[in-house]
Amino acid sequence: MIDRCIHLLVLILVLAAALLTASCQSDPDADLVALQDWGDNAGNLVGYYYAPRERPTAAPLVVVLHGCSQDAAEIARLGGWNRLADRHGFVVLYPQQRLSNSLMRCFNWFTPEDVAKDSGEAQSIQQMVTTLTDRLSLDETSVYVTGMSAGGGMTSALLALYPETFQAGAIMSGMPYAAAADLTSALRAMEGKVQLSAEEWGSRVRRQNPGYTDSYPALAVFQGMQDDIVDPSNADELAKQWSSLHDFDLQTPIAVDILDDNANIKRTVFHDRFGDTALLRYDIDGLGHAIAVDPGSSPKQGGTTGKFAKDVDFYSSYWAAQFFGLTN
Repeated sequence: MIDRCIHLLVLILVLAAALLTASCQSDPDADLVALQDWGDNAGNLVGYYYAPRERPTAAPLVVVLHGCSQDAAEIARLGGWNRLADRHGFVVLYPQQRLSNSLMRCFNWFTPEDVAKDSGEAQSIQQMVTTLTDRLSLDETSVYVTGMSAGGGMTSALLALYPETFQAGAIMSGMPYAAAADLTSALRAMEGKVQLSAEEWGSRVRRQNPGYTDSYPALAVFQGMQDDIVDPSNADELAKQWSSLHDFDLQTPIAVDILDDNANIKRTVFHDRFGDTALLRYDIDGLGHAIAVDPGSSPKQGGTTGKFAKDVDFYSSYWAAQFFGLTN
């Protein structure tokens, strides 16, 4: 009888210890902190961030923009950016759209007042970046931005409007900057019906910073070839825009190859005149309107499947972080 009681007591203690350990473990996908007091917020957005407990002094910052019908927590979960931040020591900022701005929670990448220099939603995101960089003593020379769909369209805007802030960007199923000026033209652009010359695309960017003479950020484009929401031709138009900004020839890529023996992933590399990668393009066969993920535990695996995230054995967030130089 005594032995049974002792055995039961030990079992209870073991279970209690397991529950206590589980309750103390952090879930990085859920540990978002609301960003407070970060500017006049002309775009009426909200912001959240994730900062690993262990990170280097002056850590880099990655801005992640969700797509329509999503929020900060959803894109954090699907993209697995917080786990990448834990592994590689950077901070993640998640601007979030309000329902009062868009019933579908889309960033207004097509509204002129939201994607003009120091105006609207783009200005709000820039203010978040400035505030968080200062508040957490982050490296202001290592700031990057990525987004999916409408978030990809806003990523284009931020790279165009604030090239002095962002060192590089990654657009997933997104559109070029200034592809639309209202909802009707936005739908046409998403359908692939807005096709311009490289010079015209480039001039739409340059008009926002007429005195800017430094290099524009490098860009990675991730595009599903079966995307029926954002036509894959938008990747061609983005390539045109960046070829104008970096003055390279789209007809002479440095490399065209298959990534990591995955026949569904075609990678195309373009260099600027200094020999640096200016545009990196991933055409992903078998992917619709979603981010590409590869759930698993290896360093190049991650993300979670969902309505806008598909397992194609290719973890786009990792490859975006690698493009940013954060995985070394």
